[in-house]
Amino acid sequence: MRYPSFSFPVIPSTSRAQWQAPQQLNAAEQQQLTAALQEWLLDSDSLTAKLKRYYSTFEVQVIGQATIPVTHNEAQWLALDEQATVREVILWCDQQPMVFARSVFPHAALQQAGLALAELGNKPLGEHLFQQTDLSRGDIEVCAFAADSTVGQLNQQLGGVAQTVWGRRSRFATRGHHILVAEVFLSASAAYQNTLAEES
Repeated sequence: MRYPSFSFPVIPSTSRAQWQAPQQLNAAEQQQLTAALQEWLLDSDSLTAKLKRYYSTFEVQVIGQATIPVTHNEAQWLALDEQATVREVILWCDQQPMVFARSVFPHAALQQAGLALAELGNKPLGEHLFQQTDLSRGDIEVCAFAADSTVGQLNQQLGGVAQTVWGRRSRFATRGHHILVAEVFLSASAAYQNTLAEES
């Protein structure tokens, strides 16, 4: 299919997104976390594998991958300088935009032959990571992106409604490197439906 084009990066280095542990959300935010949304946000298994089970088709649109300035929070999480390799993609399922994903990793990880991060192309990073035998995943943090945020605006440009969209992120460790992966569920995602596919 022909994908719409977007400026890279979607999330600027000045972003101040409020990532936090699920239990730290305020009462109003907790009320937004339906059972379906929690099932997608808090699942520690591979999102790529889950999407492939849930939908008939799965495709990766690469918005961009380059060494650029990252947010202050990302630099802190990875103990990096202000620049790192950033990869942003949209995951399309059944020709609908389901997930916006942003991955951040140090240049040293890009050079790690066993990880082959420089040769990913339109292959899903998550599937690649979960094939690493020494992979470990840190705690999951969540974030609500308002409709007027850069991610919220991306969601609307992709045909989604003006709404708060939720994301999750965690830090993966493999082959001596850390990789920060954030995944935001767009309007078309089953995360916002009342019934999970597994229940249908």
